[in-house]
Amino acid sequence: MENSKISQNILSEVHIKKHITPVIVFIFTLVFCQTAFSNTISITPNLLFIDIQSSGTATVKILNDQKSPLSNVPVTARSNKESVAVVSSIGGLTNSNGQISFTIAGISNGTATITFNSNTLSKSLPVSVVSNIAPCAIADSSGGGVDEFGPEMMNDGVEKNDCSYHWIRTRLVKEVGQKKTGWIRLDWDEDVTVTRMVIQTTDCNESCGEDPDEALYIDSGRNVGNGIVQYLDEDEITWITDGEFIEEIGDVEYSFTEPITTKAIRIKKISPSIQCNGQQSNPVVFEWKVYGTPSCN
Repeated sequence: MENSKISQNILSEVHIKKHITPVIVFIFTLVFCQTAFSNTISITPNLLFIDIQSSGTATVKILNDQKSPLSNVPVTARSNKESVAVVSSIGGLTNSNGQISFTIAGISNGTATITFNSNTLSKSLPVSVVSNIAPCAIADSSGGGVDEFGPEMMNDGVEKNDCSYHWIRTRLVKEVGQKKTGWIRLDWDEDVTVTRMVIQTTDCNESCGEDPDEALYIDSGRNVGNGIVQYLDEDEITWITDGEFIEEIGDVEYSFTEPITTKAIRIKKISPSIQCNGQQSNPVVFEWKVYGTPSCN
């Protein structure tokens, strides 16, 4: 009788053990699948730069475990520094594409973090509010205008409409064909991070008056149409090429390939656009604006 009970216990234990392994495997698989294939949240872009007193857009996207968009999902947004950047709407629902866009306004120069939340999901977006930092740099060029037309006119805060400018010498002598390219440069005392720039220049037409005898008169064909954009490496010796602009007419708007941290930027091989008739030398810069951080204040 005793042996019979022992035998039954052994059989029961074996029977239970046979079922333990499948249960453990099932639980592990369930947990793994839930972890590996849970809903996801993403933000575009992954880093946002906004001009001061301007705005930018961030788009949140939510996908389910099958990577399909989820609609009508509530998403909220909050800034950790509303003195720097604010979100115009604190929340809303995703559309049929699983997306919702938020407008973020730049209040003052600096950095902030916008956090987006949806149920158990959360994602943060770094935001930098940039301003024109060219006025706190030292301007220089390969030569040309001096005194009231010197390099410092490029970053003095006086813009195109006031006809305050620096001209860059690209004509060696008056004879046709004796030309060269020029360069302009900005240097800061400390590291700055730059994102984009605007060079206010002429278009193909004459500027600042109609009479060539006027002191500020600019002949046609004196625009900054071509140039190679470079920044100074951290070794403060090597110049790295970021890109170039070719045959531009009118103001040049250039965005760096990525935010650049440096102490200096320059544009070399400057020349007018060949699409313009006229003088085709000695291009003019009214104002050179560079957007980045920290601010000049």
